[in-house]
Amino acid sequence: MNIANLLRPAAPSARSISLSLSGERVVIRTPERRDMDQWIAARTRNRSYLQPYEPKWPDDALTSAAFNRRLGRQQRDIRTGHACPFLIIRLDNLQLIGAINLNNIVRGAAQYASMGYWLDEQSQGQGYMTEAAMLALGHAFGPLKLHRINAGCVPHNGRSKSLLTRLGFEEEGYAKRYLQINGEWQDHILFGLSIETWKTTLPGSTLNIPA
Repeated sequence: MNIANLLRPAAPSARSISLSLSGERVVIRTPERRDMDQWIAARTRNRSYLQPYEPKWPDDALTSAAFNRRLGRQQRDIRTGHACPFLIIRLDNLQLIGAINLNNIVRGAAQYASMGYWLDEQSQGQGYMTEAAMLALGHAFGPLKLHRINAGCVPHNGRSKSLLTRLGFEEEGYAKRYLQINGEWQDHILFGLSIETWKTTLPGSTLNIPA
């Protein structure tokens, strides 16, 4: 097994764009067709854990057809500059354990994006999501030259609130019936992080703190 080949993004075709960012214990990279089996396995394993926090899953959510639809949409969003999706891969065993996405990228006078994420239940509390988020935010405020990242979570998602606070996000509001989660319109706590706050708090120095 050539570990280096598994970690690096596949050679891009004329229609695909690949990006990989490495940390101490995880690498985040754009999704590819080779990820299908691990993605389906991870989502299947975490179905009951994730569904209460995500939009309602379609009936074929755990099939190759669903993965390919998602992959096609993500590649279109990358090419048009509307999003930057990443999968989270552990470096020690090369397992796919989650995803973190910079969605709804807006340019012009706004220069912001929304951050969404999920992590395998058995990988919680070990710092993997904190590190993955640091990498994604560094890319957002660095190469993407964004000024602000927005995020939100349902009020009862304590882990998500703790993560955002640890990353330097500030609680900025409360939106009633903000998003349709698991088939119901649910309230969300709204968070924001500007590049000024990111630079001031230097969150990159906390990469070794479990989360």
